[in-house]
Amino acid sequence: MDEFVDSVRAELETFEVGEVIDLFTVDARKIGGDVYHFAPTPVVNAAGQQQVPVFAGQSYTVIPFESEGWDWVAGGPLPRPTVRFLMAREDGDQASAAAFLLSLVEVYNDFLGATLTRMQTLRKHLDDGDDPNPQAHLGVQIYIVAQKTNQTPVMVEFQLQAALDLEDVILPRRQVLNYCQWTYRRANPDGTFDYTNATCPYVGPMYFDANGNRVESVTQDRCGKSLTDCKLRFGENARLPFGGFPGAGKFRA
Repeated sequence: MDEFVDSVRAELETFEVGEVIDLFTVDARKIGGDVYHFAPTPVVNAAGQQQVPVFAGQSYTVIPFESEGWDWVAGGPLPRPTVRFLMAREDGDQASAAAFLLSLVEVYNDFLGATLTRMQTLRKHLDDGDDPNPQAHLGVQIYIVAQKTNQTPVMVEFQLQAALDLEDVILPRRQVLNYCQWTYRRANPDGTFDYTNATCPYVGPMYFDANGNRVESVTQDRCGKSLTDCKLRFGENARLPFGGFPGAGKFRA
């Protein structure tokens, strides 16, 4: 996984980087909802037509969307990005998708406590790109919807909080467990994987069983949900998308 992250990062640092694609997933299952995939802009296909981005077999619905505050300065606090969903663009496009999202906001208590992940890749690595590659991305940034900061007839705005930044958070909002709480991919009988409800971003070709042993069969691929299992798949020194709190079980009263 590291080699793909390094490859994409190296391309981003060149002058001929190509189109950078932002892909977002909102997992609202813990608050009674579902998993929703979206992108802020469509992509143009080989025929010159606009379409939704498709990456690793997953389609991302286009919803008018603005965001800011993702950058992190070394030594500083973790970023708390602001995301802003618009009812429609100035040209009136995508109003129905945005309206559907706003209806979900009303039903699921402003999405408070839902998990939002951001992933970046290059246009050419999408499924219909010149070099399709489901592993060529910059990993995922994982955030929790902390609060709705504004809502008008034309937009709704949220502030996010990094999943690791628990300062000033009143618990319980999410269980603090030392094992990963993301949903791992499921094997299909035909030797492929089902990523329909998966929230773990791993799509690599290496398989391990629940005890961390290397296996060759897709049907034996299981994640033990520990930090060690995460390192086996993404690399010992990688930025891990681990969905647990490794220190939670080290001390007892």
